Amino acid sequence: MSKRRNILVVALMMGMILVTATPRMAYSQTEPDKTAQHAETTLPPDGIDFRPLDPAERSNMPPLMERYVLDELKNLRTEMQGMRAELLREVVNRQLEAIDKAISYSSNTVTYFFYFVAAVGALLTMLGWQSLRELKSSVRNLADTELHRLSEEFEARLSSLEDELRLKSKVINEHQHEIERTQTIHALWLQANQLSNPRSKIETYDKILELAPGDPEVMAYKADAALQLGDRDWALSLCNRLLAEAPDSANGHYQRACANAGLGFREAALADLQRAVELSESMRQPAWTEEEFEPLRDMSEFEEILGDKKDLKPAE
Repeated sequence: MSKRRNILVVALMMGMILVTATPRMAYSQTEPDKTAQHAETTLPPDGIDFRPLDPAERSNMPPLMERYVLDELKNLRTEMQGMRAELLREVVNRQLEAIDKAISYSSNTVTYFFYFVAAVGALLTMLGWQSLRELKSSVRNLADTELHRLSEEFEARLSSLEDELRLKSKVINEHQHEIERTQTIHALWLQANQLSNPRSKIETYDKILELAPGDPEVMAYKADAALQLGDRDWALSLCNRLLAEAPDSANGHYQRACANAGLGFREAALADLQRAVELSESMRQPAWTEEEFEPLRDMSEFEEILGDKKDLKPAE
């Protein structure tokens, strides 16, 4: 409505200007010379006219019409300024609304995004907590099972190793004792060989028998020492005990043959001598010089058992 009014006012002003322009042009044509002359006479030297204008020179319209036109122009200018301000205000408001909407959209987007992230994080946290608890429990159970298995395996290995070490230690100790016993027996044998007294020899042999009970060789030498003492019954008893444990002892049969011969049991003596020679040919040599075999030398069986002296091998 205001735009139509403004257009109407502009059209009215244009019409009034056209109506008033014609008399003014006629007036200006009738008196050009007078006006020019008057202007030339009234202009200051510098060419600028500062004199006040009278209403006739200002406008050719009537005062009321001029006032009306001026008021309308003033109103039009005021309205134009108001329209400009309103347009500027509307543009600013539109921009502010757009900025507000953009800020609101950004704020809502960020808020919703954080809500979404928080919800997803909470969900993942819940699920992850459950998974972590299950994983922790599973790892703990697996670790306990594995540790239990490893501990049992290491305990079994340690027990086996301890048994093996104990057995080896026992074997080593036994070997050590055996070595010590063997060394002691060897030392006693050397001591017995150096002795000449039969009783001292018997004592030494008894020490050896304490370390090696029932040793056939020691029993045979002890029986020989008993024969040297003249105790043939004791020597026979020792030989019987010896041959009960070691029936293939050549020296045992030889010493029993000596004991039987000394006691007068010539048949038994010949049988033991025969067995001793069968077990060891080296027994022939000492038999020829043995004093206990004197009762057997006149017997043909004795010579048959011992054979010819020339064919004898030296005693071991």
